[in-house]
Amino acid sequence: MTNQFPGLARGPIDHNASSVINSIAEAGIDMGSALILLSPTTPPGEILPRVLEASADQQIAYGIAVGGDTDGIYGDGSASTDDRTVAAVAGQGVVVVTQGRCLARVSGVNVNGVSTPILIGDDLTVSDQGSGLLVAATIGTDHVIARALQGVEGAAVDVIAVDVQREGRFA
Repeated sequence: MTNQFPGLARGPIDHNASSVINSIAEAGIDMGSALILLSPTTPPGEILPRVLEASADQQIAYGIAVGGDTDGIYGDGSASTDDRTVAAVAGQGVVVVTQGRCLARVSGVNVNGVSTPILIGDDLTVSDQGSGLLVAATIGTDHVIARALQGVEGAAVDVIAVDVQREGRFA
């Protein structure tokens, strides 16, 4: 699947139905990456929350990066090799969708390393196959952050539209 929203450069797909917050990047963050919240103690007195790309199975994602001070473009879903697809670098502001529709980086390889196509309506969770990627969730095991609004064939890494709802874990 190719990005069906090539004109969307930043922000959620629908501003009226989305919750967007500002935060601070702990390290480089790609556009469309799933993010986790970090401890609010570093540095002391900082007002905005610190975020980092999610990178491990079972991490509870906070939201999806949709912009920032560097404000790159949505790439092909792969990790950035230069600053074109970076939302923010360490210490810069990053814009995060915590609820609503936006573009996200996904992989067709699930948390067990198995090629699993993402279908429209699939629940998505944090991947351990690459920083900031979402994959198809296993209900009862994984924390669901979003639902796929587009599909991904095979083991492809891509950018698709998702509906972020942070539903948690279901048995």
